[in-house]
Amino acid sequence: MRRTGELLRVFVAVKVDNPLVVGRVSQIQQDLGRAGLRAKFVEPENLHITLRFIGEVPQAGVELLRQKLAGIRYKPFTMLLKGVGGFPTMSSPRVLWLGVEKGALQLEELARAVNRVVNSLKLGKEEPEERFTPHLTIARLKGPLTPEARKILAGLSEAVLGEQPVDCFYLLRSTLTPSGPIYTTIEKYALTES
Repeated sequence: MRRTGELLRVFVAVKVDNPLVVGRVSQIQQDLGRAGLRAKFVEPENLHITLRFIGEVPQAGVELLRQKLAGIRYKPFTMLLKGVGGFPTMSSPRVLWLGVEKGALQLEELARAVNRVVNSLKLGKEEPEERFTPHLTIARLKGPLTPEARKILAGLSEAVLGEQPVDCFYLLRSTLTPSGPIYTTIEKYALTES
């Protein structure tokens, strides 16, 4: 049972659950692990593209957000995951991610719609719209890239990893644990034009 004043750590995302894509991501993660890369790999069930990280929000704010996000209208689309990158740079990454080619514009527009809702409710830190870079995080590094991992990543720079239909988005709760985050769906929103 939730306490009245409890803060929930929340974000809005598109889940990546196409079995073909998930399988390819898992294979890349295994290959990188065998190449000696020290990293926390994102679990298959946690693969997602964040539209907006909001942070800790009081329960009443989460309820308002849950209701307001239902007003977003956007038609379903398909995204294509292609290539690999790193934050802050690929030469010295702390995070490894897969890029979005087809569907990037739609994700940006959907993220802007989510931002408008979040900013209107004054939840979290206000985000400027131009900062969104659609990406699928696959690993958070605990050390530098090994030479073997660099070779694997170089071979993936233009690799097509598959398509993901996007017909919904989610309001998710993130509970941090020593073994990694646990994501719980607060609400699922179907994409529809009307």
